[in-house]
Amino acid sequence: MCYQNAIMHRFHSIWLIALLGGLLAPLTRAGEFKLTNGNLLRGEVASADEDGLVVKLDLGGFSKREPWINFSQETLKDLAKDSKVAPLVEPFIELEPEQIKAREKQKEIVVKPVPNRLERPTPKPNLATAFLTPLGLTILAMLMLANLYAAWEIALFRQQPVALVCGLSVLFPGLVPLIFLSLPTRVVHAQAEGVAAEMAVAGSGDGHGGAKAKTTSTFPAATAGGLSLAGGTKAEAGSAHTQAQNYTRGEFTFNRRFFETKFPGFFRLVPSDAEKDLVMVIKAVRGEYVGKRISRISMNEMHLQLQSGNASAEVMVPFVEIQSVQIRHKDAKA
Repeated sequence: MCYQNAIMHRFHSIWLIALLGGLLAPLTRAGEFKLTNGNLLRGEVASADEDGLVVKLDLGGFSKREPWINFSQETLKDLAKDSKVAPLVEPFIELEPEQIKAREKQKEIVVKPVPNRLERPTPKPNLATAFLTPLGLTILAMLMLANLYAAWEIALFRQQPVALVCGLSVLFPGLVPLIFLSLPTRVVHAQAEGVAAEMAVAGSGDGHGGAKAKTTSTFPAATAGGLSLAGGTKAEAGSAHTQAQNYTRGEFTFNRRFFETKFPGFFRLVPSDAEKDLVMVIKAVRGEYVGKRISRISMNEMHLQLQSGNASAEVMVPFVEIQSVQIRHKDAKA
């Protein structure tokens, strides 16, 4: 009985050893491991990782950890047969051309065309395309406004129709303002008639006396004491209904010095006999003003006391807005 138990115990031990040996066989692979430098390692695989392989030598002891790159291709292919070592060895195995093509075929990504796909246009970059952007349109709008403002100022300066100059400047920006700026200042028809009337009065005065003709031709004449009618007779005062003196922008510069030197009589609180029946008509951008006295004046503007009965009624007129100044009798028509 004891003998049988001993036999059974030995049988189980042998079976257990065989089973463990089968399990450890892949890790304790024995053989020859050739290196690229010609050396040969004989033994079993003791340890394998990403850094290399350690061999348990048949002569005893362990080799140093050899990097995978130091092993020959034959040895690497032999080690790749082990499923546990294969992932560490495969990156160092040189593939055959057929294997490389097969792998490239597997990795190739086939892009299928999308049906009904709209093709994006390829605009050619040019100057016109740059001005179609939001920034370019903003720049064009600013240039157009500057062009219209220049046309408006030139029309006032040259006494041209504002609507005509601005309208043409929209069609031909830049060119039209330059053309009108190069033209001479247009003489108003009413002003031309006034000049002709003065010349006629001057011609008729030559037959009565040189001194009298000289004073009446410059009505109203500016003197050191103010604006005064030449002479003092009622006949000459009555001629104020037909005579007027005009000053237009372009021929004269309207500023403080101009009004102080040309019309000193209009600054008085109590006008003299020469100016009491005269009025100053100012045509400005905002409208036409008829005044009898300049109440205040500065470097950029003047305050004109209007002809209305209210003594406190006055208007501020900037010099830059004045188009023309006319001195005429208060009862004379424009």
